[in-house]
Amino acid sequence: MISMNPDRIAVFRYACGIGEIRAMRAIEDGSGLRKRRPRERRRFLQIHVDRKGEGAMVPKQHWWVVMGALVALGSMATAHADTLSDIREHGEFRLGHRESSAPFSFVDGDGQARGYSVDICLKVYAAVKAELKRPDLALRYVMVKPADRITAVKDGRIDVECGSTTNTVGRQKDVAFSFTTFVVGARFLAKKTSNLKDLADLRGKPVAVTEKTTTETLVRQTSAERNLALKLVLVKDHAEGFAKMDSGEVAAVANDDALLFGLASKAKDPSQYDFVGKYLSVEPYGIMYRKDDPGFARLMDNVIGGLFASGEIRAIHAKWFESGAFRLPMSQYMKENIKLPNKYGVP
Repeated sequence: MISMNPDRIAVFRYACGIGEIRAMRAIEDGSGLRKRRPRERRRFLQIHVDRKGEGAMVPKQHWWVVMGALVALGSMATAHADTLSDIREHGEFRLGHRESSAPFSFVDGDGQARGYSVDICLKVYAAVKAELKRPDLALRYVMVKPADRITAVKDGRIDVECGSTTNTVGRQKDVAFSFTTFVVGARFLAKKTSNLKDLADLRGKPVAVTEKTTTETLVRQTSAERNLALKLVLVKDHAEGFAKMDSGEVAAVANDDALLFGLASKAKDPSQYDFVGKYLSVEPYGIMYRKDDPGFARLMDNVIGGLFASGEIRAIHAKWFESGAFRLPMSQYMKENIKLPNKYGVP
């Protein structure tokens, strides 16, 4: 039962020309109108203004008035998202991933999405199949970029975003985050031959940073606060930034240490790179999904909390960060995060 706000009833009565009792019933029955197709909305309207001789059929030229009222009312009546119902209706789980955010989320040589975050989201996919009792539920991979990843979640183009996204207070206004799945620190990476040891050595030099990321904001702030006068070269994705540093087009590339680790580890000679200076920040990564969805939030908490409790998250970490020539052992921050799961967002 939804709240019968007098203003809502008045708007509906005005739009449809029906009595108050019928308006109340119509509002209740139409609480899902926002999700219906235009033809279904028009059919709903005809039924509720012409049933049992009550009210009059609204002329077609006035439908736009009614539809505007119904959209507004439907929006007010929808208290939360329902990702599980959407997945059941579409018959597929849409896993959002990145193209070059190794080792978290990337496309390999065979065109397959892989990575630390992708492995976690595959656990979520398995839980969704069990919850819906749909072992045949399809899995669809959808590639997103930093610029459109949040919109893709909000619009329902993807059910989860399995990449390398920092949980921030600002982003929490638009999307929900899972328990923190990884803790990273933003740093600069450069070739050892450049002899860049500290942040001061970067003063006045060009540096690459992925656009519309928390790292971009952080680098701008650091440059201003320390009077570094850095020349920011904005790139579309992490691989492009690393390539510009590798080619000498920029002196260094700024990114989260784990992402820089992933890019360097895939290079022909990982030993030729090194970090410049200390950490600029410590940030929590999480899996994004639609906000105001308590049912899906419980499922996410159970899956990721279960990975922490069972210790399986350590095996996933070892798979992606503790093998090969360039290794990144689990940090103390991440160890504490496993003990005390949280959804803390940085400012």
